[in-house]
Amino acid sequence: MTRFLSIFLCLFFLPGCKAKNKTPEVTAEQFFPVTDYIKGELARLDTSLATFYKIETVGDVSDTVPIRNADVKRYARDFATLPDISTDDLRKDYQVTHNYDDILDAFVFMFTTNEDHPVKREDVVLDPAPNAAGKNDIQSIFVELWQTNGDTLVRKNMLWESGKNFQVTTVAETGGTQQTKKLQVVWNGFEGQNR
Repeated sequence: MTRFLSIFLCLFFLPGCKAKNKTPEVTAEQFFPVTDYIKGELARLDTSLATFYKIETVGDVSDTVPIRNADVKRYARDFATLPDISTDDLRKDYQVTHNYDDILDAFVFMFTTNEDHPVKREDVVLDPAPNAAGKNDIQSIFVELWQTNGDTLVRKNMLWESGKNFQVTTVAETGGTQQTKKLQVVWNGFEGQNR
C-alpha cells in the first residue's frame, strides 16, 4: 500500500514540475558593442587600485612582471581597436546564435561570419541572473581576429574575463612555419589563471 501511495504521489506531482526556462531576455539580433565595453573597462582599470601583472609566453618560456595602470591600455590595444561588428555596415554580414550553456551556467551569444572581415567570431558570455539594474553582467568576451601582414597570416584569439584578466594569443604563420606568442594581463591576483 505504501508503495502504491508513493507511486501515485510521484505521478500526480511530477507533471506539475517544470524545468527552468533559461531563455535570454536579450534577443540575438541585438549586437553588443564590444569595443565600447572594453574601452569602458580600460577607463575603470586606469584609475583602479589593483595590482597588475603582465605574463608573456613565447614557446615554452614565460616571463611575469608587474606593470603600472598606464601600461594596461598599451597591452590591451588589440581589444580597444577591434572593428565594431554592431555597426550597420558590418552587422548584416554576421550570423547570430545564442544558447544557454549548462557548464558555464551562462548565456552565450555567438556572432560569426564567412565574409572577408578581420573579426571572424565574437562570443559574449552573460551571467543569467540580472544585476540590480535588471541587466545581465558580462562574464567574458572572446574574439577571433584574422589579419594578413605581407606574406604572414596572423590569427589572434582574444579573451577578456571581466574583473580578472585579458589575454591575446597570436599565431603568426609564414611559409608553413608558425610562431605562437601569448600575452596575458591579470589583476586582483592570480587565482584561476592559466599560467
